[in-house]
Amino acid sequence: MKKKIRVGFDFDGVIAYNPFRLVRAPLTYVKKNLLGVKKLNFWYPQQPWQKLFWIICHESSIFPAKGISLFREMVEKEVIEAHLITARYSFLGDHLYRWLEKHKLNRFFKTVNLNKKDEQPHLFKEKMLKEYDLHYFIEDNLDIVSYLHGRHTTKIYWIYNLIDRKHPHPYKSPHLEHALKEIAKKTK
Repeated sequence: MKKKIRVGFDFDGVIAYNPFRLVRAPLTYVKKNLLGVKKLNFWYPQQPWQKLFWIICHESSIFPAKGISLFREMVEKEVIEAHLITARYSFLGDHLYRWLEKHKLNRFFKTVNLNKKDEQPHLFKEKMLKEYDLHYFIEDNLDIVSYLHGRHTTKIYWIYNLIDRKHPHPYKSPHLEHALKEIAKKTK
């Protein structure tokens, strides 16, 4: 019997489709090129109104991403061992668990990892990749992909969007289904 492939999945933009991810590329451009911010550092909402805004943005992850049926099939056939690793801050946990339950996906993940200590997202994910010794991790945030790529033996698959699709990366896919098919090819 083949050994299961350990795959980590980001939530927003990977497991759940999130239309707000299209604004990430222009915001990153402004941050890096106009404001001169070079260090990777994610903003943490402090005030109640900021957290409310953050919740509204994340509530836009309303339906499963393209490829969720292939994901279910691969888990049920024990081709992959799935770990959900989301850098969502702790105050977004309730929404995450409700969403997984609503779409009957909670049972498909061996572990569900939420950023409960509100760490920097890229550092939290790096720690989880090492903890679970993942073979693959599927992420949609290019900054996090760039940070994680090459830091560990985990291959980082990037789910790109229309705006930043021309950026080079060795493992890139337009959606979850494509990434899973690529991973499945490599395991045969």
